[in-house]
Amino acid sequence: MSETTQPLARAFLSEMWAALGGDASVTERVTFTGEGSLPGAFAQTDLAAASFGVAGAAVSELLEAGGAPASAVEVDRVLSSGWFLLPPGPSRLLNPPPPRPVHFPPFHTEIATTDGRWLRLHGFPANRERVVKALGVEDDIEAVAAVVRERAADEIEQELVDVGCVVAASRTPEEWFAHPAGAAVDAEPLAAVTEFAAEGSGWRPTPGRPLSGIKVLDLTRVVAGPTGTRFLAALGAEVLRIDAPGSEESRHVPLGYDLLLGKRWAFLDLKTPEGVEQFKRLLAEADVLVHGYRPGAIDGFVPEEERRRLNPDLVEVALRAYGWEGPWSMRRGFDTVVQFSVGLANATQEWALADPSHRVPLQINGYDFDASRPRHTPVEGLDLATGYQIAAAAIRGLTKRLQTGAGSTTKYSLARTASLLIKAGPNPAGGPDIRLPLDGPWEDRVYGSPLGPVKRMVFPIGIERTPLFWDKTPDRPGAAAPVWNS
Repeated sequence: MSETTQPLARAFLSEMWAALGGDASVTERVTFTGEGSLPGAFAQTDLAAASFGVAGAAVSELLEAGGAPASAVEVDRVLSSGWFLLPPGPSRLLNPPPPRPVHFPPFHTEIATTDGRWLRLHGFPANRERVVKALGVEDDIEAVAAVVRERAADEIEQELVDVGCVVAASRTPEEWFAHPAGAAVDAEPLAAVTEFAAEGSGWRPTPGRPLSGIKVLDLTRVVAGPTGTRFLAALGAEVLRIDAPGSEESRHVPLGYDLLLGKRWAFLDLKTPEGVEQFKRLLAEADVLVHGYRPGAIDGFVPEEERRRLNPDLVEVALRAYGWEGPWSMRRGFDTVVQFSVGLANATQEWALADPSHRVPLQINGYDFDASRPRHTPVEGLDLATGYQIAAAAIRGLTKRLQTGAGSTTKYSLARTASLLIKAGPNPAGGPDIRLPLDGPWEDRVYGSPLGPVKRMVFPIGIERTPLFWDKTPDRPGAAAPVWNS
């Protein structure tokens, strides 16, 4: 397939790569193919393609630093869009159950407020319990809605956030950038990189399986962080995911098993002295640590200074929802919630209503929705684009360690990725609409999974002389021991 001219995808790629301190010439190895875009107000297809592109550029640079020839990277924009569909992964059951209407948990919704705005809730069980307790109502969405409808959006948002709830009041992009939190996030770098003097390691990349021998400690949840560590596993890294026994995700596995492809999944109770000591032993041998727990959580177990003392060569990548310096830096959030805060949801509704005969119903994750309220973008691009940037940061950290011996920490936030998307301007016109889910192309084999046999969509990225694949099917929760295999 010949390269297409995709200036916005290339602009996104250049900004993502520059944020990591990469030489601009490396991005010239990346080509984009495929016409069209996901229908919506923002350039989600170009963002998706660029995020794969920056991860591929990082792989090419790493292999070259290890002595291999520079690898060309090709990214298919259409397939990139398909891989951004939730549940976030390439697998499709061979024998799927009969189609059912889309269903979301009742608390995974938005409620109108008295000042003509909306309050977005998040449907995870723990958050539902906090909301009900804070409002002093029955565990019923209508009881919650009755209270919220009588309150102003900013007021009820702050009240619930103050007691640990994950919610967001709707704003326009202009209101977000004028808000102290939005201004602070926008002033931060897309990727904040800090290097630490260290002696490095003797590890070198293996042509054909670049991350063979690399140990990745995965303390991430939901979508963004697990997406990044899954890509590292596709390059041959040993990825060990750690969860608390009985954690919310291990009980519900709400997004399916695809995010666990190639990984081992272990339980470790970091609230016990024994659990913390074992975590420290794992950390001391790790090459990469990726974490996205609620702000401040990991520092409560093992502070950053101690992490560096235990492992000066560590490549660490960290994620928050609302940035690292501003007034909301400690606020918890998920992609769907952040979209309401930063104005993506409001702008999506406005875009649809400007031409309802052609833009309604909105297509979101392959389902149709009306535009009666602020709506999410066609895919959860903040999570997924940040996830592949996380992978790129980990790989670039390994390259810098190889070249200079330095360890590093790189920090991302979902809201800062939103700034990148919003400031790129409207979704460029031209080309066919990309409709999800895509029907392939599929790999030429069938895989096992905890849910039954699956086929997998081919990767949207090709890295010269470097096949991408996972060595193992997903673990069931806690199936692995919290120790390194090698």
